[in-house]
Amino acid sequence: MSQPIEELERWSSCLRRVSSSGLQLCPQFPAIARRHEAWWAHALLDRPLFLGTANKDPSRAITRRLELLHDPDVWLAAKQADLRQTLYIGDALPNIRVDFGPVMLGGLLGGSVWFESDTTWTEAFINDDWSNAPSWSIAQDSAWWNLLQLLLARVAEDAAGRYLLCTPDLGGSADLMLNFRGSSQLCMDVVDQPERVRAAIDAVYPAWRQTFCELYRITTAAGAGLIHWLGLWSDVPYMIPACDFSFMISPQAFQRVCLPDIARQAATVGRAVFHLDGAGAARHIDALLEVPEIQAIQFTPGTGSPSALPWIPMVRKIQGKGRSVLIVAPAEEVGPLCDALDPRGLAFLVYDSPRQAIIGAFDEICRRFGSPGDA
Repeated sequence: MSQPIEELERWSSCLRRVSSSGLQLCPQFPAIARRHEAWWAHALLDRPLFLGTANKDPSRAITRRLELLHDPDVWLAAKQADLRQTLYIGDALPNIRVDFGPVMLGGLLGGSVWFESDTTWTEAFINDDWSNAPSWSIAQDSAWWNLLQLLLARVAEDAAGRYLLCTPDLGGSADLMLNFRGSSQLCMDVVDQPERVRAAIDAVYPAWRQTFCELYRITTAAGAGLIHWLGLWSDVPYMIPACDFSFMISPQAFQRVCLPDIARQAATVGRAVFHLDGAGAARHIDALLEVPEIQAIQFTPGTGSPSALPWIPMVRKIQGKGRSVLIVAPAEEVGPLCDALDPRGLAFLVYDSPRQAIIGAFDEICRRFGSPGDA
């Protein structure tokens, strides 16, 4: 059962105040926020949503700065420099992300987290009989928990009225199990002992809820607004459920073991966009579209098959179910995708393309829909 969050309306009031004012680094934010809200409603304010970013100085790489987390002052200075160096195109919003790498819940729940090549990974440790599984609760003296609170407060104070805070990736509960157990072992567990996996996923829910609430409490208390890692604004709290593990299991196993927790998280918050990552995960789209609290789907075609064009039939199915869609696409595919899809509730996330190509794709959308390019 989901546990309602009493502070949702208070957080929403703060977010609406933020979106009704222009940010110092984005004076047109109120107009952009209205376009994001129209997208959530599967509507069209004037044109599809376009989230594009580019590095204004390629000679200086913009990274996740994970290697600086041990020194908050140096970390924040580097993040502020990254913010100034990023070009935000279309409806993309200036932000600093409190980033701990993928599936941050792993570190919060006692996993050994290692840093490597601008990312993190968690060492698998749970035995076959799960006898050494952790308590699935966050220790209040946890170094990760204390650092999360510290960095959230620092960025929120700096961001208020100027830019937005972007949250860390908490990760899906099944993906946490994947990290703690190992991929082949967890796949076997889903077949041989699914109830044990499901029970562990259920046990993670309170820690996920506690952490999610902390993101909003700290940020809104400072009068700042926040977005999650996809860059979408919302006038009410939202979350991004994910289950990258789903590409390893059948639709039946996904619906039995993973989907109930995804639906519970979405129901807890009330607004959600599901992160659908690649062809393997796409097999579960029908089940996901049956969860009413998932208002939108974000689709990443996946490594090795980066084109979104072959997935037009699936995107049409998503739109036909009254869900909005955010597509990760290269700049050159934005036009063809616009030709093929309903513009209502349609959004593009474009970042892995040359700067001028991204600007050109945005300009093309503006011409198509007669929309001003600055808001």
